[in-house]
Amino acid sequence: MEATVDFESGASHLLLNPRLPAEERARLEALVPALPAHVFVATSGTTGAIKLVALSKAAILASARAVNERLGATAEDVWCRVLPYFHVGGLGIHARAHLAGARVVEMPWDARAFAESEATLASLVPAQVHDLVSAGLPAPATLRAVLVGGGAFDPELQARGRALGWPLLATYGMSECCSTVTVEEALLSHLEARSESDGRLAFRGASLLTGYATDGGLADPKVGGWFVTEDLGEVRGRVVRVRGRAEDFVKIGGESVDLKRLDAILRYIAGDAAAIVAVSDARLGHVIHLAGTGELDVVVEAFNAQVLPFERIRRAHRVAHIPRSPLGKLLRAELEQLLNVPE
Repeated sequence: MEATVDFESGASHLLLNPRLPAEERARLEALVPALPAHVFVATSGTTGAIKLVALSKAAILASARAVNERLGATAEDVWCRVLPYFHVGGLGIHARAHLAGARVVEMPWDARAFAESEATLASLVPAQVHDLVSAGLPAPATLRAVLVGGGAFDPELQARGRALGWPLLATYGMSECCSTVTVEEALLSHLEARSESDGRLAFRGASLLTGYATDGGLADPKVGGWFVTEDLGEVRGRVVRVRGRAEDFVKIGGESVDLKRLDAILRYIAGDAAAIVAVSDARLGHVIHLAGTGELDVVVEAFNAQVLPFERIRRAHRVAHIPRSPLGKLLRAELEQLLNVPE
């Protein structure tokens, strides 16, 4: 694995989480094709299996250029990186700084240290914003923009952060597009967007992936230059509104249920100590189950009091941990496998 990425060279780089089990690391390393000037990053698919995304350095720089344009980034800026380098969110910071001639300050996540940093620009995930708000920390005077992505960003949390002076900008992005796609629902300049007939969002532009590295070689999922995502949403001009991932919408007794909305309710009750999954049910189609590491009866009672009758938790499971990505995103498919609930 390369320690850093030289964005101007023809060398290729594989960026993996150092905590990956040796067997999984070896599997992914064996998938890397002989493709010059590319960066390979890991991402979880809808099944929970890890796969490699091949991103050309030209695509990464196209994304970085568009973000710099949106933020008005210059050589005077200081990016603070608290996201992992092996994720496109962290990698993208270095690409943006490279193009602008800006400086990058790296630090492990610590809310108070971040609030006292000299950063002018930064990227965070919602859980980190939650830490700042919970601690009541005001933003440093130098800070002028914070991109928040990597998961659903609750508008109430954004408002509470802004009240403390944090210049929080909600973003939507993905590894397949080299990080950021929209900022405050506005599509970045290097991309086009459309909504497919089934409601899934599709994108075309300079920052799209080259393909997925598989056992059979490089597989390009684009059709006619368009990459169709698993995210549902609508496109109106240059405004993209994301409803959530296709697998996050299920039917319960004929009613459409948004699991992300239920996630947000649960988050305020139990934080990261619990999560919900939709389990197949012969009669209702799906029912909601809870997994948690703490006192579950209290969580179930509080949750059920805030949701519709068909959305209530039908069963609770005590687990040793809740599987999450390095950015804190719930890996629901892995959690479902962990529970192993018979249909």
